[in-house]
Amino acid sequence: MRAARALIDRSALLHNFQRVREAAPHSRVLAVVKANAYGHGAVTVAQTLGDAHGFGVACVDEGLALRAAGIDKTVVSLQGFKSASQLVKAAANNIDVTVYDAYQIELLAATSLAAPVRVWLKVDTGMARLGFAPTELAAVHRRVTALPRATTAPVLMTHLACADERRSDYSRQQLDTFERATAALSGKRSVANSAGILAWPGSHGDWVRPGIMLYGASPFVDDTAEHAGLK
Repeated sequence: MRAARALIDRSALLHNFQRVREAAPHSRVLAVVKANAYGHGAVTVAQTLGDAHGFGVACVDEGLALRAAGIDKTVVSLQGFKSASQLVKAAANNIDVTVYDAYQIELLAATSLAAPVRVWLKVDTGMARLGFAPTELAAVHRRVTALPRATTAPVLMTHLACADERRSDYSRQQLDTFERATAALSGKRSVANSAGILAWPGSHGDWVRPGIMLYGASPFVDDTAEHAGLK
């Protein structure tokens, strides 16, 4: 029996990346390559997308694999860190970390690091999965910015729960919640996933985080990849 093979079309990857740039021309691009780039090969994808400003990975170990391959762009662990040892590895390898829970702040305050880390501070605006409540965010932001182990102001982020449903008002509600929660806080903003990039220009902010669209799949429940201009 002949083994199955998956062939990765780098020109299609580049085409889809260009769609991101066309849709969000004023935002920096954090290309999401978690879970081995959804099976496409994280290192191969990162090397192909050399014009991306950074790469989002699921965990610190995935970030270490990119660093070992010579990827020197911004790398963000989207699940942050779950232990002091993971935090130490992130700091030593210039990997940004997502902070979404109080225990992570305590680890940041207590752990000796080789260098400060950049924090992406996550607020839960309605996904109900990870993140601080909007009412907590100002106090959490003050705490994080005061930590000597965190560099400058954190990037403020959230995740859109229903952006793939373009007729839903929920994304607009989330964007309004995010704007109210962050209005008085310093730091770059990151909200848009693939669906947000294509359908919600108000979500673009400083960093967009394309995932599924890079790999040629439509992020919408009612549309095709071809109609979205993806390959």
